[in-house]
Amino acid sequence: QKLDFGAKPVSDEELKKLVAQYIVEEMLPINTVDSPSFRAIIKKIPTSVNAELPHLTTFTSYLEKEFTEMERNLKAALNEIDFVSTTADIWTANNRSYMGVTLHWISRTTLERHKVALACRRICGRHTYDVIGTEIENIHSSYGLLNKVVATVTDNGSNFIKAFQVYHPVTESDDETEEEESTPKDDDVTFSDLSEILSAENESDGQLSLPLHCRWASHTINIICTRDVEKHLTTNVESRYRSSTALWTKSSRSTLASETVEEISKRKLPIPTSTRWNSFFDAVKRIAEIPMGELNTARTEYCMAMKPLTAALDILQGDCPYGTLLPTLEVLMHKNIDYLLQQSVAPLLLLQKTLPVCPVFCISLVLTSKRNRLSDKRFEKLLLMRYNHCFTRSTLLFPP
Repeated sequence: QKLDFGAKPVSDEELKKLVAQYIVEEMLPINTVDSPSFRAIIKKIPTSVNAELPHLTTFTSYLEKEFTEMERNLKAALNEIDFVSTTADIWTANNRSYMGVTLHWISRTTLERHKVALACRRICGRHTYDVIGTEIENIHSSYGLLNKVVATVTDNGSNFIKAFQVYHPVTESDDETEEEESTPKDDDVTFSDLSEILSAENESDGQLSLPLHCRWASHTINIICTRDVEKHLTTNVESRYRSSTALWTKSSRSTLASETVEEISKRKLPIPTSTRWNSFFDAVKRIAEIPMGELNTARTEYCMAMKPLTAALDILQGDCPYGTLLPTLEVLMHKNIDYLLQQSVAPLLLLQKTLPVCPVFCISLVLTSKRNRLSDKRFEKLLLMRYNHCFTRSTLLFPP
C-alpha cells in the first residue's frame, strides 16, 4: 500500500527532479537509482500514471542534460556582466588534489551579491606555479571571463603568489612609460625586422595572463594566529609550552593516557592540527581548564591575548559577505591587538574594495570522488550542481 502524503500525485518530471536533488545534495553514486531497496522506497510515493524512476543509463543522461542547461544559463548570464571576481584554492583529500574556483559579482538591477562555482578539477602532479596559472586561465577562458575578472583571491601559498607574479599582465601606465622611454628623441627613421616582430607576437599570444592577485584575509589572520605566534613562543617562552606538546603527543599515542586526561578534565583533549584553523588555540584553552596551578598562567595569558583573533577568524572563515572584513578588523584593533595586525592590515584592506572574504566553497573529506565512488569528471559535475543549487533554488539561478 502506498503512503498518503495528502498531496497530488507526483509527475514523472517531478519524480526525476526529486531523486536528482537527493543524489546531488548527498553526493551519492548515480547507480543508487538501480538499488532495489531505493526503488522500493520510491514506489511508495504516489505518482501519476506511467510515472516511473528511470534506470542508470537514462538517469545519467537526465543529469547530463540538467548540467548542460545549468552551464548554458550561467554563460548566458555572464555575457551580461561586465565585472566579476574569482577565488581559487587547491586542497588534497585521500591522496587526490583538486582545484576549486568560484565566481562572485553584484547584480546591476538589484545590487545583490551572487556567487557560483565554476570548477572543481582534479590536479595531477606537482602544484607548481605554471600548472596553477594554466588551470586558472583555462577555467576563466571556458566561461569567457578573461577580460572581466578584476581580481582573484587565493591563499598565501608561494605557488599561487609566484603564478600571479609571473603571469599578471603589465598595466597600461607601465606600458606608456616604457613606450616613452623607448621612443627616439630625434626624427630618425628606425627599421625593424618583420620576421622578429611576427614571431614575438606569436609568442605573446601564447603567454598566460592572470588578473590582479589578492590574498585571502582569513588565511592571513590564520598565519598570524599560528606561524607568527609560534615563532614568538619558540624564541621566548618555549619551556612553558613543552609540557603541552608532551601532553598532546602522549594523548595521541596512548589510549590509557587519553582516558586519564579525559577522566581528570571531564573532557576529551583536542590535538592541534595545521589544517584545522584555531585548533592550537582550542587545544591550549582545553589544557588551561585543567587544574594545574601556576603551570597554566602562561596558557591563560595566551588564551586571553588570542581570543579576539580566533573569534574574528571564526567569523571571516564562514560564509559571510566581504563587507564583514573591515568592521571585524576595526573591532580587533579596539581590542588592543592592533600590534599583531600592523604588518598585515594593508593587504587585508585591499580585499575590502571589490572582493569577497570567503575564497572558495569548502569541501569536507566526505565529499571526494574516491569516497563517493564517482569519477573525477562526474564528481565535478555533481559538486557544481550541488553548490549552484541546481535542483533546490526556485528563483532565477543566475540573475544578471
